[in-house]
Order: sequence, then C-alpha cells, then structure tokens
Amino acid sequence: MIRWNKSIRVFFGVVALGAALHNVAIAQTYGGGGATTGGTTGGTTAGATTAAGATGLTAGAATNQHLRFDRPESWALKYFASATMLSGLQPPEASPESRRIGSITLGLEMEWLPELSEQQRRVGFNGRALEDLNKAPLFARPSVRVGLPWKLSLVAAAPPPFRAFGVTSHLLAFGVERPILDRRRWVLGWRGYGQFGTVKGAFTCPRDVLAFPPASSGNPGRCIGESSDVASLRYAGTELQFAYRIRSLPKFIPHVASGINFIDAAFQVDAPLTGGRDRTRLWTRGKTFSESAGVSYLFSRNVALTVDAFYTPLWVRRTPDAPRTNDGLFNVRALVSYTLR
Repeated sequence: MIRWNKSIRVFFGVVALGAALHNVAIAQTYGGGGATTGGTTGGTTAGATTAAGATGLTAGAATNQHLRFDRPESWALKYFASATMLSGLQPPEASPESRRIGSITLGLEMEWLPELSEQQRRVGFNGRALEDLNKAPLFARPSVRVGLPWKLSLVAAAPPPFRAFGVTSHLLAFGVERPILDRRRWVLGWRGYGQFGTVKGAFTCPRDVLAFPPASSGNPGRCIGESSDVASLRYAGTELQFAYRIRSLPKFIPHVASGINFIDAAFQVDAPLTGGRDRTRLWTRGKTFSESAGVSYLFSRNVALTVDAFYTPLWVRRTPDAPRTNDGLFNVRALVSYTLR
C-alpha cells in the first residue's frame, strides 16, 4: 500500500530543497540576482566567444564558457526554453466533483513558433553571426495528468523523440498542481513545474551554407559539413492560475496565469570546420517572468479545448555597445484534452 502522506511530504521537500539550491546558485553567479551582470565571458569582445547556434572559436577548440543572461546567445537559449514552458493551458473541469484520485486526462498541446527576423537570428559572436534558428513553425507534445490525493494532480508532457523540421527533441516537462481556493464559480490554483532534456540540430552549420566556399560571405563560419549541435533547455518554475466560470455561459471558462521561471540552459557546438572540429560549450542561467490568458470550452464532460496567449519579456543587448532592450516571446497555444475517468 502506498503511503500517500509520506510520499507527498517527501516530494515537496525535494522540490523545496532543489529550489533553494537553485536560488543560491543564481545568487552566487549573478551577485545576488543581477541576471544581466557578471559571468566570466560576459564582457568579451565580439568574435571571442561562440553562440547558441554560432560557429566556434578556433577550429578544433573545446572550451566551456559562461555567458551573461542578456547576451544574444543567451537570448536565443531562453527564447526557445520559454517556447517549451509548461505554463498556463490548464484543462477545465466539468465540476469540482470530477477532481478525484486516479483521474486521468490525456492532452495534445500545439503552439505557434513565430518566425525570427534576420536581426533576431544574428546571435553568434555576440550578435554578429547569423544562425539557423527558424527550424520549426510549431511545437507539439502530448501530455497526461493524473489525480493524486489532497486535490493534487501530476502532469507530464514530452514531444515525440524523433526528427522533425531538422531537429530531434528529447525533452520532458513535468509538474504538480492543485487548487488553493475553490469557490465553485472561481478557482485560484498553483502549479510547480520543470523541464530537462535536449534539442539536437544543425544550428551552426546548416546544410544550405555548404553550397558556399568556407570563409565566404555565404559560409563565414568555414563549415565543411553539417553540425550536430545540442541545446540543453532546462528550467524550473512556479505559477498562480485563476479561472472563472461564467454563470450564463457554463461551457466557457476564461483563465489567467502568472509565473516566475529559473532557466539553466547550455549549448554544445559540434561543428566540422576547415581547421578541425569545434566543440565549444556555452551556458547561461537566470530568471524570467511569464504571463498567459485564455479560455477553455467544454464540449462535454470528457472533451475540452483550451486556447492561451502566452508572453514572457526577454531582455537582450544585441551588440556589446547596444542598449539593453526587451525582445520577448509572444505566441498562441492550444490544448485538446480528454478525461478518461
């Protein structure tokens, strides 16, 4: 027999300890929360470091470099980490009584990934190199929610682990959620969530640059073959959710959510260049905020559609002497959910 009380206490103890250690790490790295300062390579000149999706230093180099959280390379990492954020999109409940131990809700999440401009894709070498970041126009992943004791729900979501749009994802997002206040017409809820895993693709040396000679304007990175770069998109976060049942429109449930996130991302370059293979590793970490708002529609007690607008401000300094500006992610997400029991 499972001892739920002890298991839940242990789970939250581990989550609290992990969050505390993460905050300590960020404080040590950024001097107490200054996510836009500090870092061993944050002040280096353009061309001295590689990018999240940039060709490397000297061919054959294998370095491990920390980047400031507002560098262009870091912006690309936190942009795509935010695109996979397990935020908002809470499936509606037909009634408070439907929240029970052992309930299972299956879902399919789809979201639009805006096409990045040439300026936004110029993230390599501290904002000088143009990178292949417009791989996929959308992001999709199935999800499952399981009802636990104490009105808790466990949620897990992961994209299919096969190659699509030139990238291969091995990501797993997970979380736990529960209502804090439930007044039948409105519900205030909480969710804690995280993600680990990688995305692999040819970001630094895509196939189309190989048609040009190395070091030419079409192939400035001196690529001689497709790269096998790997981006690690890790994060941990928490958010509050508010949903309201409209008395005259019981099938429509509008909702909003607000969260804080700690992103710990890295980019491993694996690019064949004229002088050797670049194996530079870049990493960054820092704090972001996210907001979402949307509406759910109950087709029946078992089937529902949820549509959300998601936004997170992302600060970036596009070149070393440029001002710090906000270039956030705004997109639209949808979730089709089906409750089995």
